[in-house]
Amino acid sequence: MSQRVGFRFWVGSVMAVGVLGALTAGCLDRPVSAPEPKLQSGVRLPVVNNAVDSVDILFEIDNSNSMRDNQAQLARQFDVLISQLVSPPVDPATMRPRYTPVRSMHVGVISSDLGTPGSTVPSCVNSDSGDDGLLNPVRNGLAIRMHQPWTTAPAGIRPARCTMNLNQYPNFLTFDAQMTDAAAFREDFVCNAFLSTGGCGLEQQLESAYRALVVRNPRAQAGNTDPNAGFVRNDSVLAIVLVSDEEDGSVRDCRYQEQGDPDGDCRAPRGDALGVFDSSSGDWASNDLNLRFYMYEPGTRQDPTWNLNRYIDPMRPTRGFLSLKPGRPNLVIFAGILGVPINLPSTTSGGTTQIDWGTLLGANPNGSEGFTGMSTEGPVSMRQRNMDPACAMRVVPACRREGTSYDPSRPACDTTSQYFAWPSRRIVEVARRFAVGYQNGTVSSICRSDYSTALQQIVERIQNQLSGRCLPRPLQTTPPICTGMGTPAGCVSMGSTTPVRVNCVVRETLPSNLRAADRCTPARGRRPAGRDANGNEQCLVEQVPAPLGGRPTAGAGFYYDTTVDPSAPSCLQRISFTEGASIDNGASALIECVQNVGSSP
Repeated sequence: MSQRVGFRFWVGSVMAVGVLGALTAGCLDRPVSAPEPKLQSGVRLPVVNNAVDSVDILFEIDNSNSMRDNQAQLARQFDVLISQLVSPPVDPATMRPRYTPVRSMHVGVISSDLGTPGSTVPSCVNSDSGDDGLLNPVRNGLAIRMHQPWTTAPAGIRPARCTMNLNQYPNFLTFDAQMTDAAAFREDFVCNAFLSTGGCGLEQQLESAYRALVVRNPRAQAGNTDPNAGFVRNDSVLAIVLVSDEEDGSVRDCRYQEQGDPDGDCRAPRGDALGVFDSSSGDWASNDLNLRFYMYEPGTRQDPTWNLNRYIDPMRPTRGFLSLKPGRPNLVIFAGILGVPINLPSTTSGGTTQIDWGTLLGANPNGSEGFTGMSTEGPVSMRQRNMDPACAMRVVPACRREGTSYDPSRPACDTTSQYFAWPSRRIVEVARRFAVGYQNGTVSSICRSDYSTALQQIVERIQNQLSGRCLPRPLQTTPPICTGMGTPAGCVSMGSTTPVRVNCVVRETLPSNLRAADRCTPARGRRPAGRDANGNEQCLVEQVPAPLGGRPTAGAGFYYDTTVDPSAPSCLQRISFTEGASIDNGASALIECVQNVGSSP
């Protein structure tokens, strides 16, 4: 069985040269090469051994007053996620699991409540810091102590296993496939994740996750005494899952600015924005505290939020959530069950259906071109500053509860008459960045009556990191692939037995405990390649030609894999290694490729 690896892309344009080197920004989806190519697009992929069988999942749970039924829905269907990860389906062709089973899980919960520093707002009972991004807020949160779940939860929602003891559970739950009872673990999750209601209605979802994972130190490190310590492990997949029915209101609190303030958030004219919580202030986009987070134009003086680069910066993968996995950003997954339309706009690429992020959010950064439409349940919108003409105190909802009815002559303007969710534009934009950069971002509608599909989408992103990483676009091959338009002479098509190659080089760097004489051998498809700047020995990995849609019949090394990945059927191109030729544990590698993208003028 072949082995696959995870990696990240850098793309760029350089003058055509005979070597592969450092590259700058560019694209892979430009036209393929014409005769006498002049420009090339480069791909650099850092690679490590893909023996990942552990997952750390952070759930950020909105515990404002409209979220009770949504929390109960998540609790009922959490076992979809557990069962799929721990007991993957078997491929009938090989009788083996379709992807690596998860052996160990950490599951942590935080609330969306960071208070309203400097102001007193009803429902925000700890104004200075709320629950402060602390794992297990039932135990550790200062705000939730004033509205513990058992004081507000309807009878029968919390399992009998849940007690009223604050210290019943540790800061995060641990699942071991060998020892943990899955049914009991599911109930433990409900005890931790059903935060019920009473939390601050001005939610700071992204900042709560940032506070938990970046401001605090959640890493499993010797001597780490942070309250969130031990949650994030070096070699695990990290999944961040936000569950909310409102927009992100992560306000610029300059006590927590990054060193150097890279986006100028805390410098004039922006600066600290805590005044947005002051109901008497006239400096913001609305007199209504809640509408202040929907009626501003992004980037203007009335925008109180942190720049989204704080959470994921496409140009700096060492920032934000990606900083948790230095050199391995593909191991960070971002998902949301959010205020988005039940039927998301979609697009088809390469025979697969994907979220059409451009239509959903619009092309204009000010949000004025966001999606609007009519659902079965009534009008929906993802447009910024789109006041509802039928309801004076809200913008048009992003979605309404699946299966409910809408009477335009008697519009329901509160969630008790017809449940609705507000547009979560900022959180969706973060998910889009993860999707575009790493294929690790996804969103689903919180208005659905069943969350099993949403949880399955999260499982699929995790599976991609357990069994292999999909290339976002095909690589060019030799001989070239037949495209149907401007078909080059001698091209090959899917199903042909003609083997193809890609213009790539793979260089593996061995850890100090391994020797090139033992590991850089022909039997492993390798040859010695000197040492790196730190003195570690290196190997060049040989490429083994493979037919499109097939695998090599002989040889050892890496190959361009265009077979269908059973765990991710939409993945039709990746770099794989033949049996016995995968990257050594503790080793790393860099794949460098060149793509022709232009012709002589």
